[in-house]
Amino acid sequence: MKTYSKPPVLNKERRFSDNIVNAHSLILKAKNGEKGNQKGTPYAVPAFNVTTFQGINAAMDAFEILGSSGLMAFSNSALKHFGFGDQVTGLEIASNYIEQRAKKSSTKVSTHLDHGDYISEGGRKVVKAAVQYLTSVMADNSTNHAEKKATDLKDNIGYTREVVEMAHPLGISVEGELGVLAGEEDEDTKSEFSTYTSPEEFSQFIEGTGVLMIAPTIGTMHGPNKGKPGQVVKLNVELAHELLGIANAFNPDTIFVAHGASTLYPNVSDYAIKSLEKLGAGMDEKFGQTWKNFVGTDWNQIQGLIGAGFAKINTDTENRQTFLAALLGAVAENSAKIDIRWYDTKTTEALTQSYLQKLIMAGNYGVWHEPKININKFKFDLSLGLKDAMASAT
Repeated sequence: MKTYSKPPVLNKERRFSDNIVNAHSLILKAKNGEKGNQKGTPYAVPAFNVTTFQGINAAMDAFEILGSSGLMAFSNSALKHFGFGDQVTGLEIASNYIEQRAKKSSTKVSTHLDHGDYISEGGRKVVKAAVQYLTSVMADNSTNHAEKKATDLKDNIGYTREVVEMAHPLGISVEGELGVLAGEEDEDTKSEFSTYTSPEEFSQFIEGTGVLMIAPTIGTMHGPNKGKPGQVVKLNVELAHELLGIANAFNPDTIFVAHGASTLYPNVSDYAIKSLEKLGAGMDEKFGQTWKNFVGTDWNQIQGLIGAGFAKINTDTENRQTFLAALLGAVAENSAKIDIRWYDTKTTEALTQSYLQKLIMAGNYGVWHEPKININKFKFDLSLGLKDAMASAT
């Protein structure tokens, strides 16, 4: 086995804008079960992939309501959307917006580049810019998309190590990936195949790269169809525990990341299908089955992963579905409404409810202050506005 030189440690003295910190500091608190000055049961920090300003607003509102540690992630396609086709412009616009919102927050939040690669020329450009604008980056060098195979371990370590050497001295946490995750999250994140993470390669990877956050592949998938309806996607929790033992022996501050961890809620699908029925013109017949076919990752298994060191769980698809279901409901309620702000409020409040649901499920509440609602009474209900949903949880 090759012996690697010691990689640079993460600079923990770096100070960012008001109430903004690097992702690793928040997620390590979750792994250690820290809330306020107390230590308890480990929990997880959902990384919400935000693609619009509505997503940012909803996430920030949810963090504030629950006193949660906040983590917002940006895919390459989301950054293109924010930046009018240019990811670097998108980084500047989105990060500046979050900085302004964070100044008025009573919680701590972090920003993260999702699936940044350091292999292609374009990928390098985005990663370098993300180190300047965000507080955490993912160096996903695990897949050779051109040849549809896993990247050679030596190359994966080399590329990822370069990002660590650039980011860690600046206080920017780095996430790496070992193994290939199947499925499609968006046009910039997809793979037709998957591979499990090898324990032997895993040991070499964490030693050689120095990453403190790592996404091993243990059976999760990207996208809205993680199997067949009625079937539960089986995760290799035993492998997760084996990898956790290796990571903790090397550095107990190592964090595991679960990609493809969206939980698709039946009530959201039901609400969307009923809204399609109200819209008529055969809308439910045309699109209803697609909603019925959506399959997410079983939450009971995600909870098992949290016990195996997975303290960052990536969430995207379920929030997209919530947004769309809420939009369909709004159009079905009043198809002649021409006040765009009304639709904006409907969809943003629905996203906030979705974020609240996942934060509560993950145990990420009461970290920075006591929740403003009774978490045991909160019910995720798209037929209710946010104010009414919160009132029902008092």
